[in-house]
Amino acid sequence: MRKIEMGWMNYDEGEETFKQVRTRKGGGTRKVHVSKDSQKSDLIQEAIQLFFGDGKNTLGEITDFEVDLKNYKDLSVDEHTTVGKLYAETKLPILRFYLTTKKKKHSVSDVEEDLAVTGQELDISSPTEEGTGDPDVVYIGSNAESEVSFLYSREQTSSNLEVNILEDSNIVTLFTEDIINFGDQSLDDTLPLSPVNNTHPEKTKRILVVHRGHVLPELIAHFSDESVLEKDIKIQHIAPDGKLERGHDEGGVVRDCLAEFWNEFYDQCTLGSSFKVPFLRHDFGQQHWESVGRIIVFGWQKEKYLPVKIAPVIMEQVASGCVKSNIIENFLKYVSEPERIVFQAWQSDFNSVDKEELLEVLDVHSCRKMPTENNAEEVLQELAHKKLIQEPAYVMEQWANIFSNAVIRIEDISSMYENLQPTVRKVVRSVSFPENMNAQQKEIQRYLTNYLRESSTQGLCRFLRFCTGSDLLVGKTITVNFTEVQGFQRRPISHTCGCVLELSVCYDSYPDFRSEMNKIMESNVWVMDII
Repeated sequence: MRKIEMGWMNYDEGEETFKQVRTRKGGGTRKVHVSKDSQKSDLIQEAIQLFFGDGKNTLGEITDFEVDLKNYKDLSVDEHTTVGKLYAETKLPILRFYLTTKKKKHSVSDVEEDLAVTGQELDISSPTEEGTGDPDVVYIGSNAESEVSFLYSREQTSSNLEVNILEDSNIVTLFTEDIINFGDQSLDDTLPLSPVNNTHPEKTKRILVVHRGHVLPELIAHFSDESVLEKDIKIQHIAPDGKLERGHDEGGVVRDCLAEFWNEFYDQCTLGSSFKVPFLRHDFGQQHWESVGRIIVFGWQKEKYLPVKIAPVIMEQVASGCVKSNIIENFLKYVSEPERIVFQAWQSDFNSVDKEELLEVLDVHSCRKMPTENNAEEVLQELAHKKLIQEPAYVMEQWANIFSNAVIRIEDISSMYENLQPTVRKVVRSVSFPENMNAQQKEIQRYLTNYLRESSTQGLCRFLRFCTGSDLLVGKTITVNFTEVQGFQRRPISHTCGCVLELSVCYDSYPDFRSEMNKIMESNVWVMDII
């Protein structure tokens, strides 16, 4: 027997597309166990039993519909393929199928007969065209007084928020609900199936308002909406003083919000050293982890941003259903530096390793085997699989479901991680200076280049975030413009949407320049106050 998920989508004549039927209307997503030898006809019968219990439901009898079975790729399932074969081919952790139904079309004679019997007249007036107006712009704010900020006390959340700040800004606020108790909410995944050449309406714009310092719980609350990935998302921040930042989101604010979210996520929801592993929390349920999965998809689709501190083997398992990276290397970057040194010494020369220290480290990881000269790779492989694959399996399952529904494919995770990670060489090459510069400007160019070459990886991430909003290399070129601002008004200014850095040429020396740059980079909060 194999576990599968089954959904139901009915054809909407008005929008000419298949739409998933929600739980409250008799649909939803059901988890069932079927034989691995089950074929398309068997799965259709299983779905009919689920959604048309006695041969009918609120939409009519099953005989009134044309029926088909489709997979997560919008493709009709082959008549002769089996569930077991599909699992072997796709390598997905769980397969999802959709029963699709479409009302059968009546012949002209049938329509005439019906009209003769009922005496009704057909309304042949043209339907009102939809989608011709401007798309709605929906502003969503997070209620500072609600329990949505489950990681913080109410006093912390509302301490600096002005009572009428959102109202004064002409923002229509839809307060998010308590995301701890989702209870009756339906969070079924939606997979629209549209006919070929169908013209899709313009996406509805949605502006998500989040508070600085509370991005983690509030963004998770926003992305609990299963339709959020279908929207044109913009972000607006509320500063720590409770006032809306004036920064207009043309990409930079989204990148900055993603960077802040993932830094908070690493601190509060993961374990590990260089590589992180999500850990199960009692206050994080299925909906929370699904929301995080949607944020991963959103970041990749919108800005090609990935949480590069999450162990690559986890993202590979989520995205493709199999591990491609070296799991032991991932594990050695997960453990602390002292533990890594002990494990590497065991791998290279068992006789040189401190046996007592090795036993202590293995005991920390609940190892039940005695280390020998020949079993280092075997034991480390087992420990790595337990820590990186088995323990976060529930989280990976929720993320994989979101990835499959969004039909997102991320190939070669390790290469993606490497390309996103900042290095001195890559950051220096991403900075663009004017072609024609005078002596003062060339001196500032040299100052900035020296400053970047002296920076640590953390310093490079801060510089990128200051200039682009993202703490990773997401393919943006940083354009440097020079000014002649002096005195107290002299300071580096960045425009994250356009990735522009303004530098004054009025510095007396490199230490003077470095000191001012350090003060900016080490600041805890950067307020986006330029429209």
